[in-house]
Amino acid sequence: MGRVMRGMRMGRSVPAIALAVLLLGHAAHAATVVTEDFGEETLAGDFLSALNADAEKDLDKASFFYQRSLHQDPDDLLFLERALVLSASTGEMADAQRYADTMLRRAPDSRAARLVLAVADFKEGKYPDAQLVLGTKGTDALGELTKGLLNAWADFGRGNTDQALARIQSLKGEAWFEPFKLLHSSYIATLAGRSEDALKLLKQARDADQNAVRITEGYARVLAQLNRRDEAVQVLDEYLTRFPDNPLATATLAEIKSGKPVKPSVGTPAQGAAEVLAGIGAALGDDGGIEVPTLFLRLAMHLDPNASDGLAAVTLGSLLVDNGNGDTGIKLLESVDPAEPFRSLGLLRAALALDQMDKAGEAETAFKASIERNPDDIQARIAFGNMLRSHERFKESADLYSSAISKIPNPGKPDWTIFYFRGIDYERDNQWPKAEADFKKALELFPDQPLVLNYLGYSWVDRGLNMQPALDMIRKAVELRPKDGFIVDSLGWAFYKLGRYPEAVEQLENAVALRPEDPTINDHLGDAYWKTGRVLEAQFQWRHARDLGAKEPDLALINRKIAARQLIEKDADPAPQGQPATPPQQSQPAPGKASADAPPAPDKI
Repeated sequence: MGRVMRGMRMGRSVPAIALAVLLLGHAAHAATVVTEDFGEETLAGDFLSALNADAEKDLDKASFFYQRSLHQDPDDLLFLERALVLSASTGEMADAQRYADTMLRRAPDSRAARLVLAVADFKEGKYPDAQLVLGTKGTDALGELTKGLLNAWADFGRGNTDQALARIQSLKGEAWFEPFKLLHSSYIATLAGRSEDALKLLKQARDADQNAVRITEGYARVLAQLNRRDEAVQVLDEYLTRFPDNPLATATLAEIKSGKPVKPSVGTPAQGAAEVLAGIGAALGDDGGIEVPTLFLRLAMHLDPNASDGLAAVTLGSLLVDNGNGDTGIKLLESVDPAEPFRSLGLLRAALALDQMDKAGEAETAFKASIERNPDDIQARIAFGNMLRSHERFKESADLYSSAISKIPNPGKPDWTIFYFRGIDYERDNQWPKAEADFKKALELFPDQPLVLNYLGYSWVDRGLNMQPALDMIRKAVELRPKDGFIVDSLGWAFYKLGRYPEAVEQLENAVALRPEDPTINDHLGDAYWKTGRVLEAQFQWRHARDLGAKEPDLALINRKIAARQLIEKDADPAPQGQPATPPQQSQPAPGKASADAPPAPDKI
């Protein structure tokens, strides 16, 4: 980078260095130093802006500033590599291909350049060229799987089915290779007219994982193609009892029941390559940063805009929203083709994203439009209810949950969350008998569900009802989730309400250790300290609860205790039919997100 890359060392945390190593196979020379001489203000400013955008995971800005830096210093390898990866990751494929051509000449080992150019060849049906640029060996597990599967699809595109299947079979590596190998072997066998072979492969995959919707969908399609439609329907019906309203399973079931010819899951080598990239991109997640999964998903959508029946766009949009690229993510979520199964999920995620961005009005409009478009979409009603509940619009939220429940003829175990959420709404809206009935229904559907045990048990304790059963419930919840500070707090508070103060202190100290930042738990511990004669520690905990951001009405009572330097109980215990002054601390999912105990999300691959 000439004069600009001298003197000042870049921090190790900058994503550019890690990605350069990952995708180039070596660190670009320019990634080690930057300037003390800011004589060329535009270049220095653009580079620092690019680094800042990297740190903020703002892909659009990073792409813009790296490309501008490259324009000013076209010899710098770091700028070239970053411009290549980021232009591809933001969907600027013409620019990405141009940078990839240059990169391949200057850094022949660049995996990013080879992947981008191979995708361009797949799109044009140039399968020999794609194989030439890909090479045959990856340098790590991710590269080995990606190259192996893409080369297999190129083999098939060239008419070499046996070679394609043998190549996939020969792939050695991690245990997580297997579902990819089986699924793509089945896709190729199906297109080659070897449906019986495809069925065996899919059965093997399904035996290993009956929750993966792509495997179940492929298995059902092949059964239908073999004129075994009744079995296909049975497979999908069983799947939908466990994962109600899954968009892909629902659409596939309707297609099979229509009696019309059933299309294969994948129709062309380019679509097969898109499935490879989309599947791996989705599996990568964002634990190691967002650029690699974003690159894979963008390349998949370049090959097939509707890759994975629209799921690639939903996955990429959600990934961007979750990492601060909300506007771009929402556009992707809303871009899913109306004919694709995951269209409704995309719109649903877009509405949730708007709410997360404090655009509640726009989110509400989007939810209402989604429900109007598809009145039978239960998930949209639940997600809208979750949003309203998060804004403490409990009555409206409960009405939405009720409308969702009315569309479930025979609620099963996966439906426990709807009754649980509606119970919370009723409890906060001072309708205790209805709330209690819903919590009991949730436990009927999912016995010993710890979140429900905690909420119902705490509510009983705070009302002075069913004290021993309540204590037993909360103890069971703690046994099931011993590291959940909110549930441990409930147990401590139950002991407190029973007058068993030493036991309350023990549990509440454990709860504070698990959730030190929570004001309610700290306040509870202060009360328990006071009851056991630990006056100074009680005053410290009350002040700490105040400083942690306690909210009304708890804050007013905490301030009274601090001012009086003594415990002040709530003015009156709530009536049995009333609402507790402090609701149970909830380890529940945030609005629009799945609980660890809830059924997997409908887009599980």
